[in-house]
Amino acid sequence: MRPDNFVAFFTVCGFFIGLTFTIVNIEDAIEIVVYTCLITFVFYVLIHVVIMIFVDIHKIGGRHFNKEKYENENNKFIAELAAREKKMDYLLEKLQEEREDLKKLESSNKRKNVKHAAA
Repeated sequence: MRPDNFVAFFTVCGFFIGLTFTIVNIEDAIEIVVYTCLITFVFYVLIHVVIMIFVDIHKIGGRHFNKEKYENENNKFIAELAAREKKMDYLLEKLQEEREDLKKLESSNKRKNVKHAAA
């Protein structure tokens, strides 16, 4: 997740936690607003401190998408898949021819066996 998303998420969480806490414990409207803003601000500052300590922004923002390299690799994969598909088609054709030859051979063997049995 990007650091901006962390800030937004925890600020909103802080707002709702502050609002819930103040509504449950405080009855004056002005105090509800003040304490809600205070708790939201505490969450806002806290998440900034956490991001400064734990998140390396350079790793997140430093990615660069090389479109030409990506397209070249994809074209190589497509060419390789096309070559494999041609090989598979050739093998399937040969396999079909072998099956037809075996059927012819079996039918001729059956005829010979029938002729030898009749004689």
